[in-house]
Amino acid sequence: MLAPQDRPKTSVYIATSIDGYIARKDGGLDWLQYGHSGNEDYGFKTFMDSIDAVILGRNTYEVVSNFDEWPYKGKRVIVISHLLKEVRKEAELFCGQLPELLSKLHSENISHVWVDGGITVSKFLEAGLVDELTISIIATVLGSGIPLFNVMNREHKCHLVSTQAYPSGLVQLKYELNSLISP
Repeated sequence: MLAPQDRPKTSVYIATSIDGYIARKDGGLDWLQYGHSGNEDYGFKTFMDSIDAVILGRNTYEVVSNFDEWPYKGKRVIVISHLLKEVRKEAELFCGQLPELLSKLHSENISHVWVDGGITVSKFLEAGLVDELTISIIATVLGSGIPLFNVMNREHKCHLVSTQAYPSGLVQLKYELNSLISP
């Protein structure tokens, strides 16, 4: 296992519906608007300012690459995929092992990465490579869609750091993970 001092800090910052979905079945994210009220950004700008790079799974990349405006301006973006042959010029493709990627980023002085995408988040958790997890629960029940977490082979102990409820109904939970301790 890759020790925390030999890799960048790895964070998950993600929104989910009350019933645990991060997107509609077709990947649609239009429902995320239900979590917004006024100009509140729920700590997102502060979080973005703290990271050096974004690691996306293929499915998440395919959704965001169709946005009118690239959401990761000024950040290094790595797309994990064994299927894609190329990605847009603002991103780079990686198809190796996760510890190898984090070691490489560490050697390139990347100190904090954001991991995004349900399958990718689960893979990083399973590999014991997530340090903190911020989940914003949006006050809506989708009924079906793409789940936040996929099936994993072990439990992951989390320590609640903070909770914040907002007038929009969004509740944000912040956890630290002790990935080095197995159940």
